Amino acid sequence: MYIDAAYSNQGSKTYRRYLLRESYRHEGKVKHRTIANLSHCSEEEIAAIRLALRHKGDLALLGSVK
Repeated sequence: MYIDAAYSNQGSKTYRRYLLRESYRHEGKVKHRTIANLSHCSEEEIAAIRLALRHKGDLALLGSVK
């Protein structure tokens, strides 16, 4: 799983999109499945989710990461 970030400009506005996605293979081709739309989350929450995904093997380490 990973967070897919994209930004788009329309006129003078910039829109951001964050999606929690999963990659998998189907019939030899790489596919992506969207698990959740995280666009409503703050930048701090996105950073925390990325950190949790990076250390998902041992979440006990997250208490000591600063």
